[in-house]
Amino acid sequence: MTAIIPAAGPLGSGTLPSSLHHEAMGSNVPVASGHDSLLGGRYSLGRWLGGGSEAHVYEALDARAGSLVAVKVFRETGRVRGGAFERELEIHKRLRNKNIVRLRDSGSLIADGEPHHYVVMDLVNGQDLRAVLREAPAGSGTTAAWMTDIANALAYLHRRGIVHNDVKPGNIMVPGHAGTGPAMLTDFGVAISPAHTARSSSSGTPHYMSPEAVCGEVPTAASDIYSLGLVTLECLTGTKAFPGPPLESMVARTLSEPRVPGTVRRRWSMALHAMTDPDPAGRPSAKQVAGMFRRLRWQG
Repeated sequence: MTAIIPAAGPLGSGTLPSSLHHEAMGSNVPVASGHDSLLGGRYSLGRWLGGGSEAHVYEALDARAGSLVAVKVFRETGRVRGGAFERELEIHKRLRNKNIVRLRDSGSLIADGEPHHYVVMDLVNGQDLRAVLREAPAGSGTTAAWMTDIANALAYLHRRGIVHNDVKPGNIMVPGHAGTGPAMLTDFGVAISPAHTARSSSSGTPHYMSPEAVCGEVPTAASDIYSLGLVTLECLTGTKAFPGPPLESMVARTLSEPRVPGTVRRRWSMALHAMTDPDPAGRPSAKQVAGMFRRLRWQG
């Protein structure tokens, strides 16, 4: 799936099929295939893949290219300045990196007389890391490989002045059980760039926010590193570093560093403590983190 995003121009439009409307507006019932209309005259929506507070994601057939894609339909109505759709479109569409899911197209649709927007992305052959960790920890070798990929994605973003601002297992795609390929970062709905300031002091996901973000400071590249450290620890242990209700989890990391179990090897423990240093200035860069993970992978 290597189609180039079309040149800038009017967004494609369509009418939200009634069978999709129920799901996109908040139900958890997967959408059925075989809709009688195409989004943007091109995309035939299929099964529901997942979603959250900002949007829902569907598998779809690109009738023009004859390939499967992922369509992300945003809950917000209209085009909100600085909103999730605008950030996803304006930040994500320019990114070209093997460890970032590629955005291919965008469009608009009508539901109950109100405009909604969507983006079209490559459909990754795999699943999100959150689903993997529900079953079991990832293991040190697999963790090193996947986290190297995500650190490389962050290094690419940070060189461009972009802070992802929501690094978490649900935004990381990894190969399926029998699949191969890189881990990939997705979802730029709360990303920060030189042209897009932070939406709010609590725009990240509570269980993975850095202590400085919890305290209301503007997230930086170092904040992404802290979040990746928590994700890495969860890969190794199978449990969140700061579990519990969101507010309790957020307060906990302002009071203490994440506890690294004694079962985690010393080299891993050193890397994790560096990434989750309470002082953002003490954390390694994404490029340095990628190098650390590569060495951990070689050392077994």
